[in-house]
Amino acid sequence: MNNSLEELTQVHAALENFADTCGVTAETRHATILIVEELFANAVRYGYDEDEADTIVISAHYQQGTMRLTIRDRARPFDVSAPPRRPDETLSLEDMEVGGLGLFLVHEFAQSITQDRDGATNVTEIVLKNAQAN
Repeated sequence: MNNSLEELTQVHAALENFADTCGVTAETRHATILIVEELFANAVRYGYDEDEADTIVISAHYQQGTMRLTIRDRARPFDVSAPPRRPDETLSLEDMEVGGLGLFLVHEFAQSITQDRDGATNVTEIVLKNAQAN
């Protein structure tokens, strides 16, 4: 995909098709889409200078109850594998600080997240918790 937020519709459709093909549960489908959309959008918003063109490669693999996602981009390095601080649950959504909640949710759905840098390329691998087929 191009590193553009306009691509999110296509990302979503591709993940929906993949989930249908794999026959995963609604929970696994939702977690997969949320994780990829959050990490894709963060890379596009914060990882590139304005009008800097790049291709972000997203791959998904489901086998025997394990959903593995890989995202490759040449955005600025940012380690998403470090767990963010837990949001203050005493606050309402309106009173919470902006930022960090999406990455917190990514970590809630992930069994593991690894972040590597291969030359100029970020390689993020995510394994989902309890990925199941119908």
